[in-house]
Amino acid sequence: MTPRQKRTIATLAIADIAVVLALVVLVTRPSGTSPSPLPTPHTPTPPRQTCQWQATQLLARAGLGGTLTVTPDGLLRFEIIQPIAPGQTADEVAQSVWAAFDIALFLQEQKDECAIFTQVEVIILAHSSHTDTQISASVSAADLAAFSAGELSEEEFIERVTYTISVKGS
Repeated sequence: MTPRQKRTIATLAIADIAVVLALVVLVTRPSGTSPSPLPTPHTPTPPRQTCQWQATQLLARAGLGGTLTVTPDGLLRFEIIQPIAPGQTADEVAQSVWAAFDIALFLQEQKDECAIFTQVEVIILAHSSHTDTQISASVSAADLAAFSAGELSEEEFIERVTYTISVKGS
């Protein structure tokens, strides 16, 4: 082997080692800690996004799938998709409304970030092999808080909830 070939192989070996080390550093470095020559300003997450994230996490913990939004006009809207199991009734599926109301109450207690809604709306889209059922419930956040505080009885609270159900299919 000539001296030139030896230098070329040595150079390639050093380059290979440098690339492998760079890849190891990139892979093992925790995400979000890339070096930057300039300080990155911290941009706080808007309260609406923080609230939506928290509520999404709580939905998942409750075993419910779906989405939720917090609109600028103060509506906290849950859209829950839930299959109806064989032998399960729409009334049993409607119990998910109470789970959503519980999540709304929890968010309302987070006064710093999530008490930014005045109305709670829950829409449950329940599917079975024979029917599609849509259950909707809406209540003011003030009534929900009053019920939680014991200022409204269950009957008084239920009277203030707008509740509809529609069934499509055979």
